[in-house]
Amino acid sequence: MSKVFRRPMFRGGSTNMNGIMSGIEDRKNYEVGTPDPAATPVSAGDRYKEIYDKYAQPTIDPLGKYLIQSGLQGLSETSGGSTLGNLGKAFGGENLNQFFDSVESQRTGKRDMELAKLGYDIDEEERQAAIAREDELRTQQQGFDQSLLNQEIQAKADLAQLNRDFKAAEGDADRQNKIKIKIQEGENKIAELQFKKDNPEIGKEFAAQTPQEQFKVFTNLYLQSNIPPIKNNAAVLADFRLKHSSQGYYELNYNYSNKSKKYEPDFSAIPIGGLTYDPTQGKAFRRNKDGSFTELNPFDLSPLDADGTE
Repeated sequence: MSKVFRRPMFRGGSTNMNGIMSGIEDRKNYEVGTPDPAATPVSAGDRYKEIYDKYAQPTIDPLGKYLIQSGLQGLSETSGGSTLGNLGKAFGGENLNQFFDSVESQRTGKRDMELAKLGYDIDEEERQAAIAREDELRTQQQGFDQSLLNQEIQAKADLAQLNRDFKAAEGDADRQNKIKIKIQEGENKIAELQFKKDNPEIGKEFAAQTPQEQFKVFTNLYLQSNIPPIKNNAAVLADFRLKHSSQGYYELNYNYSNKSKKYEPDFSAIPIGGLTYDPTQGKAFRRNKDGSFTELNPFDLSPLDADGTE
């Protein structure tokens, strides 16, 4: 082998990209074809860094500039008293301070660039997280809507079958009465499903993880009502609903009466066995099979006498 290729410059090792090699990039391998930029999306932070690096690199390296300026000044410097003195004055003083300032400016610029890139990356991560949350909520809502639709279809099919059974049981009063109760329950279930479809915000309580968060959801919901008895008692209604949510609770409606000049409770929509609460009276009510209502203590749901005592 030629002695030329045994010289240190031809030996393997780390690549030195300083000095005359500054700004030179390593060769890229294209054995698999030209890279497709769209296949590997670049983050906003990386794009910022790419543009910054493109224009942040000084035209002349600070060290090279320092050596050139100081060397030229050293040739004309005469106030040092000797050659070493002249070189000391040329390579020191203002030239040295400018060199240090240039190096520090580069370091500060890189720091600012890294901080800015981090800010872009954090913003991008938060944006992606927000999109993921929206997608998850949308998926949950679609699943919830589909579940309501499936339940409604099944409830209507069951109700149609009960109506056929009711007609087939003509002459058997006892059996018809039992079927009639089931028909009423089926109609109540369909009405409840329709209410949930018409009021999708009701389902927000399922996303709340604690009773405190559920209380906030219900309170805010009632505060949006245009009916004063509901809006003015939002917290009380939310508290009662959460405490007795497993008792077949139904919202009580209110209608304005021209006679009394105030909103009066309307119990007509409460199904048999349904529980409701009137905050204007501070009483709970459960509907009996004969259509009448039993007044209940709102705290433990124990029956009250006609005078309001237990």
